[in-house]
Amino acid sequence: MDNKEITLNNVMRHSMHDFLNSLHLIQMNLDMGRIEEAKNLIRAYSSKCSQFFDINNIGLYKTNEWLQTFSMRYNKMTLVVQTSLLTSGAEKYDAALREFLDWFLQSIYPNLRGYEEQLFKVHIKTDEQLEIQIDVQGNWSSFSWMEEMSSEALFHVEKQVKTETELKFILIASERLE
Repeated sequence: MDNKEITLNNVMRHSMHDFLNSLHLIQMNLDMGRIEEAKNLIRAYSSKCSQFFDINNIGLYKTNEWLQTFSMRYNKMTLVVQTSLLTSGAEKYDAALREFLDWFLQSIYPNLRGYEEQLFKVHIKTDEQLEIQIDVQGNWSSFSWMEEMSSEALFHVEKQVKTETELKFILIASERLE
């Protein structure tokens, strides 16, 4: 983990690099006559862009910025984001959610092994309440639940799974969305 400030130039360089890699991958599939694979890549990249706009539209701007710069800070992990967003009005939870996610990653990141695949899955749901399901896959044999996880005032933490290979919990907003 690198605690250096991430500048706009860093973000733009990173985004342009990812964009070019994506275009090259699509072009490679087209050159090889793999039209369906190219279409699937375009759909996946389009879905990722839609998720970005959806997360902004519900008011989670700081959280979205954190998610978009995740790989720049936590390069030992792969981020997977899912959204099921039916209601807006989550602005009240934005800063606290971003701080919680960053705190959680900083607490587990030193235990990661670079040679093992580690996935950090975040599923953001809004209906009447904001729920964020966190699923972390990797080697968690030495990890124990931290009691601080339940102390966040704006969220209730519901612990679901703790095995040697998976940690899973849900953050549930303390109030209904307006």
